[in-house]
Amino acid sequence: METGMRVGTGRDRREFLRCSLAGFAALLTGCKVPGTEKPPQRIRLSAATEFAPEMPFVGWVLRVQEPQTTLSLDTARVAYVAPGGNIQYLATAEWASRGPEMVMELLVESFQNSNRILTVGDRRSRSRPDFELESRLTHFQVDAKGRDAGLVRVGLDVSLMQRPRRNTVGSFRFESETLIEPMSLANIRAGFNESLEEVMSLVVEWTLQTGANA
Repeated sequence: METGMRVGTGRDRREFLRCSLAGFAALLTGCKVPGTEKPPQRIRLSAATEFAPEMPFVGWVLRVQEPQTTLSLDTARVAYVAPGGNIQYLATAEWASRGPEMVMELLVESFQNSNRILTVGDRRSRSRPDFELESRLTHFQVDAKGRDAGLVRVGLDVSLMQRPRRNTVGSFRFESETLIEPMSLANIRAGFNESLEEVMSLVVEWTLQTGANA
């Protein structure tokens, strides 16, 4: 009785051997052997839940706009920067929605988790905002670090605009990096969660303080 996975001969067997010997590359580029293809795993990250205790309470309404970004990051695919700077994408996983859209939704949820603001919503909210948070997603990828390690990078440039005249009351850049080793989907997800939660926590704290001082 035969058990396990059958691999064809010739070309199929060589492809299987190549993928087996390069698990890291298979994770990133998606080596495919006939009969073994699986749909990408959908990943949703977590909102921030921990904040500085000295944050002010504010009685105003905030609208969080979707971050702008480059074409390479404006996708549901998980970006990976290979040695030499070439951008590739994981074949084994994807975000639950487009990266910028997911970050916007998690930012809104993070502000709600702070319990320090009257009302917060995104572009779909009907509430008339007192402030708008605009941003640019500058980094949202894994950078190669050796044969079986990576550096998760998350960067967000934010500007707080006061309505109705849309006066800019402050701008700041937030970045976080998390080293992951060995490379695996679980570690990649954990690395993105750690870096993104740190950035969002700082964005919430900075926004509330900046708006309170305006």
